[in-house]
Amino acid sequence: MKAVYYLGDNHMEMRDIPIPQPKKDEYLVHIDACGVCGSDFEGFLGKTGRRIAPMIMGHECAGTIVEAPAGGALELGRPVAIFPKFFCGVCPTCKAGKANLCPSAKFMGVMDFDGAMTEYVCVKEQYLVPYYGVGADVASLAEPAAVAYNGVAKLSDAQIQDADSILLVGAGTIGLLALLWLKYRGAKRVIVSDMSEFRLSLARRMGADDTVNPASCGDFEKAIAALTDGAMCDLSVEAVGVSPTAQASIDALKPAGTAVWIGNAAKMVSVNMQYVVTKELCIKGNYIYSPEDFQTCVKLLSDQAIRAEELITHHMDMSRGVEAFELLKDNKDGTAVKIILTNS
Repeated sequence: MKAVYYLGDNHMEMRDIPIPQPKKDEYLVHIDACGVCGSDFEGFLGKTGRRIAPMIMGHECAGTIVEAPAGGALELGRPVAIFPKFFCGVCPTCKAGKANLCPSAKFMGVMDFDGAMTEYVCVKEQYLVPYYGVGADVASLAEPAAVAYNGVAKLSDAQIQDADSILLVGAGTIGLLALLWLKYRGAKRVIVSDMSEFRLSLARRMGADDTVNPASCGDFEKAIAALTDGAMCDLSVEAVGVSPTAQASIDALKPAGTAVWIGNAAKMVSVNMQYVVTKELCIKGNYIYSPEDFQTCVKLLSDQAIRAEELITHHMDMSRGVEAFELLKDNKDGTAVKIILTNS
């Protein structure tokens, strides 16, 4: 079977490897669609240290069951999204309902644990979530949708619905999904910030009320003030994870405002601490999602509660996986938002 192998910084290779053999409690799943995550690309560039070569990346995935264990509840041919963090379920963290923070978990396509940029994977039943009504490409968005969903869940319905203005920093996959969830939960006005005019245009098509490009607006804080008649924003969601965007997410806030940080591109960021303290700002961090968040997102995508397919800009066969990463290296205009690798 085909597999896209990460062999080191800026080095990917297509390989032909044997189809895995499932253990007695595992299903064999044919991968129908696997998204290329921003973290995959950052890992490919050697920026994160969270991809250890040689390994197969990929954790945004959906497929079809082709082999089932004896007594399994899911039948052959069932389309499923895969919850990609294989948690232990018995440690104190898991028992406290924080499986997303399980210290012994294995995450598909992260560190040295092989992922789904291939044709078949073996998965236990507890990590398989059936979907319906949409294609595998949309179902594969359940993983980034769950990241955004959990981030937006750090804000109450009252906070979202009472806010006069909410700033969303970053119009990549996670940011655009956060935009959809904010609107789904009743946000009146969302301002989206990004340095790509293509992505700002996409954000407007997906429901953004206003957009601002910090590369061309001059003074960012003044631009937000102009858009809000000087009131600034009640809330912000940061979906990039570098110092300038983290700072932007707090620069835009009213006194006592709240920022949710979802972005995770840089290990260390620098912000104006005095600004946070003297304005009594609240910053909430977000790390991936719970199994329940993931299941909810699979259902909401299946029900088409949000229309996420517009952020998929490229479909490419798995055999072109190396080309997909090279395309992202040349993505200066931001026109490649979500690339989905598919197996026919």
